[in-house]
Amino acid sequence: MLNEWLHPLSVGLFYLIHAIVVLIVFAVVKKRLKEVEQSAWEWIVVVSLFLPLIGELFGLIVWLVSKRWGTNDMLTDYDEYVTYKPMMLEQLREEVRVSDELLPFSEAFSEQATSNRKDLIIRLINSNIVDKGKYLSLGLANSDSETVHYAATTMNFLIDTFEKELQLKRREYDAGSPEALLPLLQVYDQYLKSGLLQQAAGKRLMEDYVQRMENAIAFGIREKWLYQMLGEAYLANGQTEKGIQTLESLIELFPTDSEGYLSLVRYHYDQKDWQRIRSILSDMRERVPEDKVPANQKFTIDQMWGAVQ
Repeated sequence: MLNEWLHPLSVGLFYLIHAIVVLIVFAVVKKRLKEVEQSAWEWIVVVSLFLPLIGELFGLIVWLVSKRWGTNDMLTDYDEYVTYKPMMLEQLREEVRVSDELLPFSEAFSEQATSNRKDLIIRLINSNIVDKGKYLSLGLANSDSETVHYAATTMNFLIDTFEKELQLKRREYDAGSPEALLPLLQVYDQYLKSGLLQQAAGKRLMEDYVQRMENAIAFGIREKWLYQMLGEAYLANGQTEKGIQTLESLIELFPTDSEGYLSLVRYHYDQKDWQRIRSILSDMRERVPEDKVPANQKFTIDQMWGAVQ
């Protein structure tokens, strides 16, 4: 009798029937599983197909143990490995390019002699990096008189350029050109983030920036970028309640667009408020189509969603 059961045909038939039963059960159970539990059950199914009965027993024990300690990490490691998606190559290239661009500036303002220090400082004029004032301030504090001279000259040139561009965009918008609002606000934003302004001057510019956006909304302008820029400006200015309310208004006006959700996620991430992030990401995944999430942020959002579960 035992020999009949151990016959290759019998063993093969048993494996086949067992596999069919396991797959049918999994197909039924899968509909009731939460998304975060599916990978764990997929792992159990794979083990069970190769080790009938033992696989189910072992998988069930591991799953119960993982549930007991409130984590599925043990069972989801394999799923995360096979489904891992690296950051977009273009995004990676851009980060490397920016890092490579910043390193020479840091070296230029160091106390060590740099043969092309002059050229590096002047390169800041056409560079797209933010917080240029931070690097130029290092130059002003340098012991080398030539470095101080070029840093001061570059800083004055950049401030003068921003001021002239701001005056030009103000005149265009004040002359009754609604389409000039966004370019004007972008100059404000770049100037405020440049790090070139002293505290008092920066405060005055921020007040003017916020006032123009508030007036635009009062006049009935309903644009995503306007609400996003105003909300983020409030947050940067320490007006947390107004900032969050403005970004929530953005979500109410444009519930299927990602801008408002992403701005709130960035703010709450800085505050380490994981519960709020979970709520925002849940709403975002429910309402915003995947193709409306910026390609260079999808990976980060997916990882954050997995982390807060």
